[in-house]
Amino acid sequence: MKKLPIVIIVGRPNVGKSTLFNRLIGTRTAVTAQTPGTTRDKIAEKINWNGKDFLLVDTAGFLVDFFGFKEEEIERQAQEQIRAALQDSTLVLLVVDGKTGLTSEDQEIARVVRGSSRETILVANKVESARQKYAVSDFGRLGFDETLDISAVSGRGSGKLLDQITAKLASQKVSGEAKALKMAIVGRPNVGKSTIFNRLVGFKRAIVSPRAGTTRDTLKEKVGQFEIIDTAGFRRRGKILPGIEKFSALRSIGSIIQSDLVVLVVDAQEGLTRGDTHLLDLILRHRKPVIIALNKIDLLKTQSTDKVPNLGRFSNFRHQKMVAVCAQSGQNMDLLRQLIDESAKALLNSKDN
Repeated sequence: MKKLPIVIIVGRPNVGKSTLFNRLIGTRTAVTAQTPGTTRDKIAEKINWNGKDFLLVDTAGFLVDFFGFKEEEIERQAQEQIRAALQDSTLVLLVVDGKTGLTSEDQEIARVVRGSSRETILVANKVESARQKYAVSDFGRLGFDETLDISAVSGRGSGKLLDQITAKLASQKVSGEAKALKMAIVGRPNVGKSTIFNRLVGFKRAIVSPRAGTTRDTLKEKVGQFEIIDTAGFRRRGKILPGIEKFSALRSIGSIIQSDLVVLVVDAQEGLTRGDTHLLDLILRHRKPVIIALNKIDLLKTQSTDKVPNLGRFSNFRHQKMVAVCAQSGQNMDLLRQLIDESAKALLNSKDN
């Protein structure tokens, strides 16, 4: 049986996703209400339009900030479903509120959607007439080609949206998905690898704890061109404890060997150690491109790389790409993402040549 293309509706709470879902499928399957968070589980319905079949998926309101998240377990699971559905989707309908205009939540959700590398239609809902363009014009800052304004309540623009959906689905090549590049995040215990991993994937995928050794297994998540791998904290050979920690270290080494790019996380407050230089030597020995992430830069008085202890002591660090970040607050994470994107382009160009 032929697999149907999947079109997923995403957006922050209460932008009208379920009302749009009901409008497009022609029924009232999804529960709608003024209270944000009414939709918890994703709902899917088959649609045929212009002779093209596809599966339309409605989701709960997208909550971008998982740091310090204290809501009930059912809400956490709903958020996990959204991200899983993104990875399974063929096309994304990113819904924003045309009355309210652009919000910081919209910008964060757009970043996560762009990171999924899925083709996207930006839909400004609650636009009852063409005269209501004042709010819609702001959405160009989200980085998508165009904004389609509609009213899910009245049906204004819904036919045009369905036309765009089927046109985009028809234009997509029916071929296997390109194999993702692999990026390993490595470092000594408790330097902030899992917090950086969570920031890059856009939600709290890895457990973060001040206790060294919280991460035992490697965690994987697809973001943009990369499958990102979070690894257990790596100690020098003589300091690795027997048992679980030994096998975690072996998996970390395996992640480096299998990766296309490595992000080496260093504790900026503690400064470079022999453990860090041992890891860098291991990465360079396997000829892997590397980015050094000097994490916890906020703990330095001047927040300057000049104040990172021992930064100039180890010669093998001097010629590597390096960025100072605070993964906990998100400071300079955009600079790290930029370096990762540049590395992805270089790797893909080298594979094409």
